[in-house]
This record gives sequence, C-alpha cells and structure tokens, in this order.
Amino acid sequence: MPTGTDIAQDALRYAGQKYTYGGSAAKPGDWDCSSFVSYVLGHDFGMVLPGGGRYGSAGYPPGSHGPVVSTYAAWTGASTLPAGQSPAAGDLCVWNGLGPLGHIGIATDGSHMISALDTESGTVHTPIAGYGPAGVKVTYRRINGAGQTGAAASPTSALAGLAGALIGGVILGGGTVVLVAGLVIGAAALLGALGAAAVAAAARKAATS
Repeated sequence: MPTGTDIAQDALRYAGQKYTYGGSAAKPGDWDCSSFVSYVLGHDFGMVLPGGGRYGSAGYPPGSHGPVVSTYAAWTGASTLPAGQSPAAGDLCVWNGLGPLGHIGIATDGSHMISALDTESGTVHTPIAGYGPAGVKVTYRRINGAGQTGAAASPTSALAGLAGALIGGVILGGGTVVLVAGLVIGAAALLGALGAAAVAAAARKAATS
C-alpha cells in the first residue's frame, strides 16, 4: 500500500492535464473526476478498485470508464472520516451525486485537492471548499487497503466491473455504444473466469476418482 503522501504527490504530477467527460483514462487527460482517481490508484499504484477489478480488468479503464463517484462513495477499500475531521494527503474528497451533482478529488493536505474539475479548468490543484457541486456535502474517505492483495480475475470481479461499466454509461450519457461495449467485455471476462473454474473443478475430480 502506498502512503497517503505517495498518492497525493503522484496525483499532483497530472496538474495541467485535460478533462474528458466520460473518459476511460486510457492516457493522462483522457479522464473525468472519477476515472482520474481510478488512473492514479489503479494504473500508477496497481490497486484493486471499487468492485474488485484493477486497471485493465473488464469493465475498468482503459477499456471502459469504470467506477463512478457513487461507487467510490460506497467503496469498502476506504473508510469515511468522522464528521468534522479534516482530510490528510491521499484521502478522497467525495461529493456523492450523479452527473454534475457528483465530484471526487484527492486531498493534498487538509484544505486542498487535485481533481479533474471540468473541461475549462482541466485537472487542477484547488482548495477543497468551493470546488464541489453547490449544495452537496463533501465527505472524506481514507483508503484502508481492504482487498488490495486479492486477484482481480474472478467471476465476482467480472460482474462487478460489468456493473460499473453499465452504470457509468448510463450516468455519463455514454450512449448505446458504451453500454454494449461494456456488456460484451464484461460478459467475455465472466465466461472466461467461469470456464477456468470449470476446468479446475474437472481436474480436481479426475485426480480424486
């Protein structure tokens, strides 16, 4: 597990990059707020992302957008800080909402964050206060490392990744192409995982018969 300072310093390297609504984080600047977080955590640190997949898994960047703000808000790999507690470097700043009512960034200290803000500003280092959706309360979530040693290629993670891709397509307005692509990729991963499990089960049966 990287430290919070490691995460914050890594994320700060991308200040000045672009913002792409619905971007799949295939490269720096091809991201919106949540896929930016997925790129930092999943691509740069190889962490297990919400839903159990990693960067490169079916339904995750760079093939699909992957986890959205609401998914990060409920992620078991992070714990919500008590109300009134300030964030530390590397904590997630989450405005839990759909579309323009949601935003997520990575705290760099107790009052600043780096986030993919919008098409005009791009990926920018800002204060936390005043840079989330109006009327939505920010919560701070500290990454706790849950599940970071697990393998991603399982039927459960394939289904979770597929669900993330489908939800992301609906919320981001990605259209039929995004939904169908996520469905095909996720189904292929699921079938592959189930097939591997069936082969392993057959081998165990043969060995004991």
